[in-house]
Amino acid sequence: MKKLLVLILMLGCFITSLAQSQTIMRYNYIGKLVVDKTQPEEITESIFILDVNAANSSRFLEKDLLERKNALSKVISKEEAMQIISTYRPQTDFAVFHTNGTLTTNTMIHKTTYSYNDDKKTFVWQIEPGHEQWHTYTVQKATTFFEGRQWHVLFTSEIPIIEGPYKFKNLPGFVVKAWDDEKQYEFEFLNSEKVTIDNWDLSNPKEIVTSITPAQYEKALKIYHGKTYRDLLIEMNPENASIVSPEFAEKIGLRSNPIYKVQ
Repeated sequence: MKKLLVLILMLGCFITSLAQSQTIMRYNYIGKLVVDKTQPEEITESIFILDVNAANSSRFLEKDLLERKNALSKVISKEEAMQIISTYRPQTDFAVFHTNGTLTTNTMIHKTTYSYNDDKKTFVWQIEPGHEQWHTYTVQKATTFFEGRQWHVLFTSEIPIIEGPYKFKNLPGFVVKAWDDEKQYEFEFLNSEKVTIDNWDLSNPKEIVTSITPAQYEKALKIYHGKTYRDLLIEMNPENASIVSPEFAEKIGLRSNPIYKVQ
């Protein structure tokens, strides 16, 4: 009887796994980031992925962040979690999901995971006249101001999908390149491929997600940037107040450079 029960449970898990698996189109981008804004000459490169499923929903995030989230959703012990965190070291902490015109951003501030929604109509684009060549594609240029940054993009109608990196989803074409005025963030399309995935929404029952508004997120980010590294260490353990060296008195906002730019 026990063997039969085990077989039934295994079969149920297998069927659930099959139901969650799906084949999607993956568009790979190379991201070039300034992680520390006091060192603008230091450019970090990382692969970002734009996944689009059969329902034309999409998600965009750094590949290392995807691997970390997928691995953490399956761990059992704290030791396994620490090993995964040391293995995958993403430079960013945001994942953007696009469904039916709504952009949902999941991101972290220190140890808290937040989720907030934008309407893609929030973007007001200025599309420049004329066309130019970008690699093998004929493209147009457009600009917008969003989340504290002036963005420039190149988009093409030669890739038949209305999509792009980050939250750039409502142009008449596919965004092949996006960069901000200061060139602290740049995403450039590399190639596409079909892949089979599971856990589309990156759900993790062990992760607590706090839903807020974009304005609340911006306020929380400003508060975090106003803290010092010493403040964080004391919040972790009040006894650190007597042992933290003066160099930790630097404000986090002096160096931290998230894609959502706050003053």
